[in-house]
Amino acid sequence: MNTATVNAKKIGGSAIEVRAISKRFGDHVALDNVHLDIRPGELVALLGPSGSGKTSLLRIIAGLEAPDSGQIMFGAEDASRRQAGEREVGFVFQHYALFRHMTVFENVAFGLRVVPRARRLARGVIAERVTKLLELVQLGWLADRYPSQLSGGQRQRVALARALAIEPKVLLLDEPFAALDAKVRKELRRWLRALHEEVKLTSVFVTHDQDEALELADRVVVMSAGKVEQIGAPGDVYTAPASAFVHEFLGDTNRLACRVAAGRVLLADGGVLGRAEAPDGEAIAYVRPHELDVVPSADAPAVIHHASTFGPLVRLIVAFGATNLDVAMPVERWVRLGLSVNDRVDLAARYGAVFTDPAGPAARLLPMVPGAPFAAAVRLQGAGRRA
Repeated sequence: MNTATVNAKKIGGSAIEVRAISKRFGDHVALDNVHLDIRPGELVALLGPSGSGKTSLLRIIAGLEAPDSGQIMFGAEDASRRQAGEREVGFVFQHYALFRHMTVFENVAFGLRVVPRARRLARGVIAERVTKLLELVQLGWLADRYPSQLSGGQRQRVALARALAIEPKVLLLDEPFAALDAKVRKELRRWLRALHEEVKLTSVFVTHDQDEALELADRVVVMSAGKVEQIGAPGDVYTAPASAFVHEFLGDTNRLACRVAAGRVLLADGGVLGRAEAPDGEAIAYVRPHELDVVPSADAPAVIHHASTFGPLVRLIVAFGATNLDVAMPVERWVRLGLSVNDRVDLAARYGAVFTDPAGPAARLLPMVPGAPFAAAVRLQGAGRRA
């Protein structure tokens, strides 16, 4: 393990506690009584749409904004009483904020050189730390280059090295990959996750990208309208959403109005979608594209309107009555079934989520009989009515 890693681990033990933080900008409520506890060495994602309050919360933790009420604790210390420069926080901005007239080396060294003379490290110590940090972010060979000579991904790694140079207690990142193209974002996500495993510095990053949050974070904080909707491990928030908003925000999904009666989930026309342990009444069912399956059937009510291949998947738009449903299936299955646009198909929901209260947790949607198509149930029920 190199020295840069050892130093970062030494100062990474402070946890962050957000206590009842509220913030308004005029009539807009940016944060409404937010509570959050971030564990030592944890990598946490603040995830939400624009206007959810995630960036405001990050800036308040950093000391760049003052809350109207509440406290920010770093360990046992009330950081709310300290200015941004006194909080020992490393901050990585979305657009890098590198000095164009400085080399990569000078950019990383900047925070160490502007420290008051009485606390400033010796020149040789600064040079050694910067060199080791550039090796840590795999940019030692670019030390003498200028920002204009770097790719977007390289600039972001320079910004990260600069934030780590001051040996912060906490690392904060504001949408660090938003300005990069998709391929570079994916590469940097994996790189940052590996770096965090090595450094173990308490870190918080803001993102509106669900894939980014689910892939990178130890825990995800889903925010909406200034409030925390759910906190949990990536797998937990995805498979057990605390509200309909969380389910919808965490990926593509099909939304079906329905009602629950004696454990059966019924569509508007009376077709049986599946079963769920939920109270009777009006409800909304959500089924993600990969949770739906299609089966060819000449007299089925659903019709394939569009098909496009995306890597190993075929993405379908299937017209089911007045509703268009998104379906994702492996290319191999598409080819094996011999399907094409305008074919009639039955639909089967392998599983899904049912919300009788949009603000409450979901009930698990399961098929009445495994593999039984709900479109067939609608067709058969319709035939029965006609008879």
